[in-house]
Amino acid sequence: MRMTTGPIVPVVATLAAGVALFAFLRPALAVRGASVADLVLGDINYSHTAQQSHGTLVLTASDDAPDGWNVTILASAFVYSGTNGGTDIPAANFALTSAGAPAATAGQAIDAAGGPRVPAASPVGSLDTARKTIQADAGFGQGTYTQALGVTLTIPARSRAGTYTGTLTTTIAAGP
Repeated sequence: MRMTTGPIVPVVATLAAGVALFAFLRPALAVRGASVADLVLGDINYSHTAQQSHGTLVLTASDDAPDGWNVTILASAFVYSGTNGGTDIPAANFALTSAGAPAATAGQAIDAAGGPRVPAASPVGSLDTARKTIQADAGFGQGTYTQALGVTLTIPARSRAGTYTGTLTTTIAAGP
């Protein structure tokens, strides 16, 4: 049992002939998490013009607390490694192009109004700024949900051959 500093919940148990035992329990902390599976974009041939590589991320979000939540995604620069003198690709070149409707995989069903749902303000855009892709209002979103996210990496003209590696940061926070 985990002890927390959350609200105290009284529990009463009757032991025998009118003798009651009072115990005060604190509920366990909420289990909350969000992640995306690794994404490998296809190889791109050298070009004198900018090119794009497209893919789909699958976001998984889980929460068991009734206070509502939201998930944001933020990208780092794509760091070059290789022997050809390449340079990093800025995070601004990696963009969210679509956010699919969430699908429930366990727990509470999706509610059209309460969520989880794609936020009203479109999450589409460059991932050099955190983008809110999914949210649930208080009383909703107690379960595990997946969401398909379309992404595009714009490779600058004359990018050198090598490997470019970026990091995505997913953050799940209380409140829609």
